[in-house]
Amino acid sequence: MIIRGSTVALRPATESDLKAAYDWLARSDLTAFMMGAPTYPDQPIPTEQEFCADYLVHFSEDSAPEIGRCFIIMAEGEDVGVVCYNEIITARHETELDIWLRSSAYSGKGYGPNALEALCAELHRVYGIENFVIRPSARNPRAIKAYQRAGFEIQNVTAEEQDLRYGPGDYIDTVVLVKRISA
Repeated sequence: MIIRGSTVALRPATESDLKAAYDWLARSDLTAFMMGAPTYPDQPIPTEQEFCADYLVHFSEDSAPEIGRCFIIMAEGEDVGVVCYNEIITARHETELDIWLRSSAYSGKGYGPNALEALCAELHRVYGIENFVIRPSARNPRAIKAYQRAGFEIQNVTAEEQDLRYGPGDYIDTVVLVKRISA
């Protein structure tokens, strides 16, 4: 199933896509904006083995969509990034999202916000999800602005409240943003 946005299309990731997704995350010219020293000494770049331990087989097949799935973001005939959702918390109609682009050549074009909008709309339609969470570092203001363009709003929560509701964040300065879609 292809999910269509206004400027992007999202195709379900396959197992072979996850190798490329790892490279885009850990070995691209955007990596320094998300992880690794010197800006992110608290968030080291994962090894491929560590990445695979986080992105289990269900992220690249349709065996358990209720516990997460990855999609490849396509624009202008090219794979430009990855967007994923994690386990659906049915009691709260909620899921957490992750997104990263392949390289800086694809940033600033609206692909990320459009991918998030398209995925949120589809997850709302199919699973009734109303609350979408994304948790970047405060040190990544470009990402935060992109998420806000996609309709996410910064939440004023303490680290303790965040840990209780969502689990520990990836960063020492995690910013919680939520997008709500009413039923």
